[in-house]
Amino acid sequence: MSMATTTALAAAVRDACATAAVDAYEDAGMQGLCAEGRFEAAVGAIERVDVTAIVAERAQAGDAVLAPAGLPMHSPVDPANIVQPALLIRPAAREDLPAIVALLADDVSGARPGRPGRSLTDGCLAAFEAIERAPDCELLVACHGARVVGTMQLGFMPVLSRQGAWCATIEALRVAAAERSQDSGRTLIEWAIARARARGCHVVRLGADCLRADAHSMYERFGFVASLPGMRLELPGPG
Repeated sequence: MSMATTTALAAAVRDACATAAVDAYEDAGMQGLCAEGRFEAAVGAIERVDVTAIVAERAQAGDAVLAPAGLPMHSPVDPANIVQPALLIRPAAREDLPAIVALLADDVSGARPGRPGRSLTDGCLAAFEAIERAPDCELLVACHGARVVGTMQLGFMPVLSRQGAWCATIEALRVAAAERSQDSGRTLIEWAIARARARGCHVVRLGADCLRADAHSMYERFGFVASLPGMRLELPGPG
């Protein structure tokens, strides 16, 4: 790899990160976030920079060193030879909410009456802010570069019926339709179980909708077993 090519690639990545951070910082300020919130937004924007896309763009522009091994100098890059970026799982940011709501709606259970639609409502924003404040509740997104392809919500609580042991609950796990054959759901489950262990939990509970039979076999491969059926009461909203 030539020094000139390395320097050019590093500059491209640096500029992309700087632009993303500045834009996110300014946008967060316009939304009224405090300095800490603006900083977190900037860091999150840097994490979502699609470095793989930058590398591919440099390769297609003629940087032969960035092409897959074996291709001739300055030959075009076959997209099939570009490695899919690793799945990044991180805390959700406010700007992820439209993608999260769309994932929740694009689902068998999400399509039922009374479930969230694709629109971002005031209730969604209020819920997101409440989750951010709750120390035992986490909203996560899974990303390929800057693209959100999955989401889940984790909750942690001690349970007296288990002598005070902590339990983790996985709710609203959704993966984009195009990702369901790419092991993204498996990666989310693995991450959630590891997170539960890190929090000292003895039990992991999974909210699996009865209509999502296609996902049940995957859950069972992780050792989840069907527990007693639950019951639910839908309460009317205020007014």
